[in-house]
Amino acid sequence: MAFLSCFDLRKQSSLYLHIPFCFSKCAYCAFYSNSGCSETLISSYVDKLCDEIEALTTLMDKPFYTAFIGGGNPGCLSPEDLERICKKVCAKGRPVEFTCEMNPESLTRNHFPLFEKYMTRLSMGIQSLDEKALSFLGRNCSLEDELKAINMAKDLREKTGTSLNFDLICCIPTEHNSISDMKKIVEMATPDHISLYALSIEEGTGLYKRGLSPMSDDRQYAELKSLWSVLNSLGYEHYEVSNFAKKGKESLHNSVYWDYEQYIGLGCSAASTGFTQEGTYRCENISDIKTYVSSEIFSTYNLTRLSDEEIEEELIMLGLRHKKGLSLQRLEKIRGSKIRSIPDGFSIIDNYIVPNEEGLLTADAAALSVDSALYTL
Repeated sequence: MAFLSCFDLRKQSSLYLHIPFCFSKCAYCAFYSNSGCSETLISSYVDKLCDEIEALTTLMDKPFYTAFIGGGNPGCLSPEDLERICKKVCAKGRPVEFTCEMNPESLTRNHFPLFEKYMTRLSMGIQSLDEKALSFLGRNCSLEDELKAINMAKDLREKTGTSLNFDLICCIPTEHNSISDMKKIVEMATPDHISLYALSIEEGTGLYKRGLSPMSDDRQYAELKSLWSVLNSLGYEHYEVSNFAKKGKESLHNSVYWDYEQYIGLGCSAASTGFTQEGTYRCENISDIKTYVSSEIFSTYNLTRLSDEEIEEELIMLGLRHKKGLSLQRLEKIRGSKIRSIPDGFSIIDNYIVPNEEGLLTADAAALSVDSALYTL
């Protein structure tokens, strides 16, 4: 089955583009990326990505709803290569929200015109404002680099209206004050959006290879509760397990994932979820830059039609992670599934299972609980 036939392009569609390049691999990162790639290989990768975007947009009669360039570090690309990509993405019009990830050491004033013409949102991986924590995480940038980047991001917003998201990592097993970090970042820049992740140590990462262990569950719980309270006091709504936003500044692109809507992922290791009359499809690309670059467009994606059981599990897992909640009506349509009971930390509002703060802390466990509380008509 051809890749593009996995999507109903008459539907509202979002686009994710993976840039698998970085200057150096952070010790906590489990995403597919490579450092030390030649300029020739990077340029060839951009060529291939642009070819796939063009083939896709040719079949569309409207713009992407949202677009997101992630990685890796898209800042490894030259502004010229980024603009090549942006032009292809915006061929049918500018998305309502167009985000680009970038590490602090990568943002320059040469990127400002791209946000004026194409992109609407910058997502910057700050992670911490503590030198020891940055060293522990294996970051490529210093505290000085980060402070300069935060000020430059503020200037970008003032000049172009770009919305700012900062990624932060907490529950780092070093002696530092996450709350102090948080308050300083908000005081410096008042970002529109903050993504706050508890450090996880995943197999294959630098931290895993060093034999390190994550902070205990009890300590993580206490730190997260404290940080969530601080963010609430600073005017950020906790609308998803790891995401906080000023009013009206929620991430539209990430909400597409949580709402289980159609999105198309292009580039190495990118994943997609497509909906057609024939079924729901998951598409995943290979994690091999040279093979991807040397192959025909769309030929390296693995396509799988999801079963009703798989769709049900994903809908539950994603729906319970955010304040909009899990649609009981949509759940019932899959195979007549109904809920016998709901877990603590959740309530039913307007036919949605909606989490409170305690529910967000236990979302993954709650998904298992809800799944086991289903019965099929």
